[in-house]
Formats: sequence, structure tokens, C-alpha cells
Amino acid sequence: SPELPMSTRELTPYALVALVGLLVACAPSPESTPTAVDVVTAHASHASVPNGELTAQQKQAIAELRNATVKFHDFAYATSANGGGYTNQYPAGCAASATGAQGGHYLNPSLVDDKVELLKPELLMYEPGPTGQMNLVGEDNVVPLNLSPTAPTLLGVNLSALGAPLNVWAVHIWAWRPNPLGAFAQWNPKVSCADYTP
Repeated sequence: SPELPMSTRELTPYALVALVGLLVACAPSPESTPTAVDVVTAHASHASVPNGELTAQQKQAIAELRNATVKFHDFAYATSANGGGYTNQYPAGCAASATGAQGGHYLNPSLVDDKVELLKPELLMYEPGPTGQMNLVGEDNVVPLNLSPTAPTLLGVNLSALGAPLNVWAVHIWAWRPNPLGAFAQWNPKVSCADYTP
């Protein structure tokens, strides 16, 4: 298990239980580690997020998110324990569907708790490039289902419940790759897993 970027002594008992549960779920085990296929199945089974025209407040918030995450274009920095802390690829693989793709998801375990914070996304999404580069395309904001009995909201959008194997409330924000399906859509037809190599 990778070393966490913050001391577990700084976590409340409630947050520690949630973090331990998520880390167990993230542990590499062929029986329990979700793959891109699992993600396609999970995402296909829930209702899509409304994708109307963005409000002025949503546009401003996404601009703030871009400012907060611009440093994560440096994939090595984002995925290092001493940098961004997005050290765990979860789920494994590159998520794609007939509607589009999401790319690879990289989790910062220290950010997983019972709240969703715009400027501290729990996961970053990267599209594999043809020369091995990883291109930041968006953020994935999640709250474990067991920590919130009702759907949290972010920027006026309800997070969607994703069942097993992920068991989270989730919403994507396509801050770094325009999405014709909407800024909060699950899939992006302008993202591809064509250059992904396991």
C-alpha cells in the first residue's frame, strides 16, 4: 500500500474508517479491483447528469477549478506522494464506452470523505497519448455511498449513485477537455482510450 501523503493521526475516526474502507477496495486483487469494463457497466446503469447550458456561477467555478488543477498537467507531479498525492489508479485501466471515454482515473486517498469540494477533486482523469504522455482531461468528484445517505450536490448538480464495484456518489467535471455532451456528462466523445496500453 502506498504511503499516504498525510498522517492518519490527522484524520477523525469517521474519516479514518472511510479511508481504510476505500484503500481496502483499492487494494490490487484480481477478484475485487474494478477494471475499465466494470466502470463501463457501472456508469451505463445509472441516469445521466443533466447537461444544460452552464450558468454564470458554474462557468466561474469551473474557471476556479482549472486554476486549482493546472499544476496536475504534470502527470509525474500529480501522481507522486510528495506532489499531488494522486497515487492510486482506481479503477484499473482506461474507461471507455460506445458514447465516449473517461480515461484513466487517479485517486488521492487523503481527499476521500463525506463531503465533495470543488477545488479538491478526489480523482483526476487522464487520456493516454500516442507517445505515452498522460493528458489531464477532467476531474471526478466522489463520496462513498456509505458516508452519505442522499446524493451530495456540486455546482447545483446531484452526484449520481454508482453501485458495485465502485459504491460511490460521483460526478465528472470536464474542465480540461470540451465535451459536446455537457460539462458534467459521464462520457466524453472527445476523449479516447485508443492509445492506452496496460
